[in-house]
Amino acid sequence: MPKTILVTGCAGFIGSNFVKQFKKEFPKIRIVGIDDFSTGRRKALDKTVTFYKGSILDEKLLEKIFKKHKPEYVFHFAALPRVSYSLEQPYQTTLVNIGGVVALLEKSNKHGIKRFIYSASSAAYGGARILPTKESENLPNPKSPYALQKYVGESFCEIFSGLYGLDTVCLRYFNVFGPGQYGDSPYSTVISAWLEVLYFPKKKPAFLEGDGKQSRDFCYVDNVVQANILAMKCKNKFNGEVFNIAHGERTAVAEVKRLIEKYTGKNLFLEKRPARLGDVRHTHADISKARKWFGYNPKIKFKEGLRRTIQWFQAR
Repeated sequence: MPKTILVTGCAGFIGSNFVKQFKKEFPKIRIVGIDDFSTGRRKALDKTVTFYKGSILDEKLLEKIFKKHKPEYVFHFAALPRVSYSLEQPYQTTLVNIGGVVALLEKSNKHGIKRFIYSASSAAYGGARILPTKESENLPNPKSPYALQKYVGESFCEIFSGLYGLDTVCLRYFNVFGPGQYGDSPYSTVISAWLEVLYFPKKKPAFLEGDGKQSRDFCYVDNVVQANILAMKCKNKFNGEVFNIAHGERTAVAEVKRLIEKYTGKNLFLEKRPARLGDVRHTHADISKARKWFGYNPKIKFKEGLRRTIQWFQAR
């Protein structure tokens, strides 16, 4: 077990959930975190984390962190997320989502970390040819700047493994949701966006893009956290390998609406809008590779994850 790990985006949705669970499992391991609060929230920041406020593009800050704390594993969650935001801000998102990865890989290689664990995205597939989607059967076909940025990050991980021997692994997340995902955040799925409107009504209406028949392999955040921990603990070298991280099942958006109304006892009124530019029709992951390599098994299924997410919104 390492003495110290570095978590980028430690105040974000996935990063803060990771820190919370990692602490429970490994209370003696020191966690160093970096976040600039561009999408993270200060109140989500764990007070026990050795924290640095700043950007992953700040080369001097990164050098200071690596030199002083000597992390043995890097968990890279920091990003400017979401397809729609990348369509509006392609230049800025490219700087962070590609430049930030390269900056961290460079420091990781220089300071001899054991493994770099990269948060990739299923958006890299575009519209997958074959469902359920296997990594080997569906070549990347990015349909948006965000999808391309996350895929390029994977390529840099593979290159750093091949050229420098830095051990890297890429986890392609599918539609992550759960507690800590605010409906007005760039990370928000339809689940958090709709629950935000139900429990915190504002002037903005809840809306449905497309006909509701589109489906997603929604993945509860605790499963993503466990995938990262399992990837850290794996004894074999990865050398840039890519893995799907999901539930391995898909749910139609219209069914999500029905379940939310059932579990909350509230009526969800949706404004109809055209399908989103750059969006894909269906996502459904084959997770057998991650199961085989490092024992990934999503313990919390979609309906249970949805109930827990609703409870979090109710508690807010």
